[in-house]
Amino acid sequence: MLNRTQQILIAIVAVAVLGMLWFAGNDRRDDVGGAAPEAQAGAQSDVQAAASEVRGVPRNGTLDPVSIDPQRPADRLPQLQADALLNAYRDNPAQADRSYLNQYLIVEGVASGIRRDGEQVFVDIRTNDPGANVRALLLPRQICGPAGRECEVEARATMVRRGQKVAVECNGAGLADGMPLLRDCLLRGGAN
Repeated sequence: MLNRTQQILIAIVAVAVLGMLWFAGNDRRDDVGGAAPEAQAGAQSDVQAAASEVRGVPRNGTLDPVSIDPQRPADRLPQLQADALLNAYRDNPAQADRSYLNQYLIVEGVASGIRRDGEQVFVDIRTNDPGANVRALLLPRQICGPAGRECEVEARATMVRRGQKVAVECNGAGLADGMPLLRDCLLRGGAN
């Protein structure tokens, strides 16, 4: 049984939480009624354009397909699955090198593990072949939050678990031991 003071404190906390949720849900202006559909569409595109200026913030559950690194251009990056990258290298390595070698791109898949080899930390991304992964060599400094907040690779790597969807943005580095290799990688907030 709760005493009177505990009941009052619980009520105050509940009211505070409800107030925060109400303010968080009502700070957007996309629910404006009565405006013409063209005006609503224009306002919505303005909001999306302004929101795209801040990188690394998920929208509708995914990140925009632009680099999370504020030092890089905000151009759209090519996106592909780890399976597609492996298959491209198996089908035609020369063509895959022309398409992906030294190209900055986003690769998505499921993490099979994060490991350290000397000073290098890397994430292996599963493919449809259990004997082959895509290996992504991580940069020592990672982007760990909106507006380009940086952290050490170890801090960022602890956020990824085996079996979790991951997305990395990297430079293609060809093949190594029969597996596609990616270098200078940043772990993104999640798979797109």
